[in-house]
Amino acid sequence: MSTLKIPYLKNLSSTDPIVTQQNLIGSGKRITINQLNWASFSYFIEVEAYIGYSDRYLWIHYRIKGEHFKAVYREDQDPVWQDSCVEFFIKQGDIYRNFEFNALGVCLSAYGENRHDRISLDAEGLSSILRFPTIDSNSIPDEAILADWSLSVALPLDLIGLKSGDLFLANFYKCGDLTTNPHYLSWSPIGTETPDFHQPRYFGAAQLEE
Repeated sequence: MSTLKIPYLKNLSSTDPIVTQQNLIGSGKRITINQLNWASFSYFIEVEAYIGYSDRYLWIHYRIKGEHFKAVYREDQDPVWQDSCVEFFIKQGDIYRNFEFNALGVCLSAYGENRHDRISLDAEGLSSILRFPTIDSNSIPDEAILADWSLSVALPLDLIGLKSGDLFLANFYKCGDLTTNPHYLSWSPIGTETPDFHQPRYFGAAQLEE
């Protein structure tokens, strides 16, 4: 897999998500999260993401087509991977960070060298992450109906330790452990026997273009 080149996009607004989504879709780097790594979890959902960065943030706009929508959790650091969920993991040096979001934008995040003994992101760090969901708690679709949804998130560059030109390792995911059809999809393939996203050895290379 070649290095994912993430473009600098000047016109990404932290206050106007519609403008930002349009700019990401028009000029951002498009990826598909389509790797089915485990035969026992073969349910497929169409997922794409558009990525770019601005002076302050790394932006990711996720678009999901046709999911039995589930969004139970409301508080940051809840187990959002059980809901309709998208994720971004990033590794620099010996440390990797996981950012997991349910479709309402509720975030779980931690950092550490492996999946054990991780340190949870504090309240200040969580509050610095911008989230723009298309579905809120007052408009949740019936789980029996296939629904489309999207979520834009902006991770502060100083929070994740990135600047223009930096190389890093990353993976992007779609999951839903307790949804109608449990599923585990990734951008970069994973070679474990059972579902496990905490596998930095399978992350792909990425770079913020100068």
